[in-house]
Amino acid sequence: MTERSGTPDSLPGAPVRRIVVGNVITMDTDQPRAEAIAVDDGRIVAVGTVAAASAALPGAPVHEPAAAAIVPGLIDSHLHMQWAGLKLLEAFGETGPDSTAAAFEALDAPGLHWNSEAEPTLAERLAALRLIQPALHAVGIVGVVDPAVAPAEMAAYVASHNRGELTMRVVPMPHPDLTGGADPAIAALDGIGARTGLGDETLRLGGVKVYFDGEGKNSTALRREPWPERAGDPDGRGWQRLPDEEFLKISAWCAREGWSMGVHVVGGAGIDKVLDAWLKVDAETPIAGLGFTLIHAYLEPSPANMELAARLGVLVAAQPAIHWWNGANLEARLGPGAREVNPIASWLDAGVAVGGGSDGPYFPMDPRLGLWQTRTREVSDGQGRHAPELALDAERALAIYTTGAAAVSLAAGRRGALVAGQAADWVALSVDPLAADPPAVREMTAIETAIGGVTVHTEAPA
Repeated sequence: MTERSGTPDSLPGAPVRRIVVGNVITMDTDQPRAEAIAVDDGRIVAVGTVAAASAALPGAPVHEPAAAAIVPGLIDSHLHMQWAGLKLLEAFGETGPDSTAAAFEALDAPGLHWNSEAEPTLAERLAALRLIQPALHAVGIVGVVDPAVAPAEMAAYVASHNRGELTMRVVPMPHPDLTGGADPAIAALDGIGARTGLGDETLRLGGVKVYFDGEGKNSTALRREPWPERAGDPDGRGWQRLPDEEFLKISAWCAREGWSMGVHVVGGAGIDKVLDAWLKVDAETPIAGLGFTLIHAYLEPSPANMELAARLGVLVAAQPAIHWWNGANLEARLGPGAREVNPIASWLDAGVAVGGGSDGPYFPMDPRLGLWQTRTREVSDGQGRHAPELALDAERALAIYTTGAAAVSLAAGRRGALVAGQAADWVALSVDPLAADPPAVREMTAIETAIGGVTVHTEAPA
């Protein structure tokens, strides 16, 4: 299913040096299309015509994938990658699936990611990573943000990287225990002796993950009005997992200490509270540039939320698969207004950077579904499109999985676009995603995926 040629930061032998030729979609507004990119030592050194790229690297071999387009490698800004790998390990054992289709069928199947009462061992976690990375590379994914990473998961990522087995670019987000309030969590984080950004381009520490409210599917997201089925319940508007003052305390500490933050918040009232706290923090310690991120933020965000997020430099990590999976259920409970859930277009129009992702393995994690769903806003019941006026055009859809997801990965300007100076992460596709209609994008295949110029996947011959 996959060809591996080393990890991006530790290539065996000489670094990759080549001219990659094709219909290059750069995601650079100054030069949106090109004929070729010149790749040297993991980075792009020139973009333009074949002649210009060849002149930048005289004598470099030319590589032309048999593909309709070459785009920046796709990034999932919210994927529990080890959980997904453990799900494959339980389904197939260490031999793994025999095809990409089999892998995603198992990943999309209902059920927990790990059914044993015992926690996975380090050996099992490493085996899980060896299984999941090829499956993701086979659909063009080159990087993930893994939210809510526990110490055992962090240890597995470090061990995988040290062994030269980590082919994915991973941004793990530590998740402190906040059940005792902010102070013990701050003490634990301070004891790590590290901050957001520690690491290299393969494994780099992300922001602190905090849960603020619940979920839409079980009526625990914090709304401004009660959930209809919970109108008489004192907690009928949903859960608030952390008191306002405790959330403000950890937010202020993160900003002062240079930590980024990613906050699980779904409902409109929760979004109000998170942004209000960050506005207070910003008055003392500006948060622009720290990568403070609203994770999910799909249920009833207001125009005022969007304006404030843009002003503060707050990002959004959005998951089209959640809308596709839960959209019909939310409409049945909340009425026609729920058809406007996950308004990615509105966030973008307000000037907020949005990164696309999946929240896999508990929601479908194939990025082709996300690219298709953002352009159609169809939901899984097959009964039509939700607020089609909020659908993204093809370029915006691709951007949230490239430049937008790079921003949420705290890597804007280093990866996410095919421009000189950025990482040579690209995927050669069977269709041009900017020219093809949404159904064709949903069925397209990754002919070849490269990270740091290293080929990590090639499509098996038919």
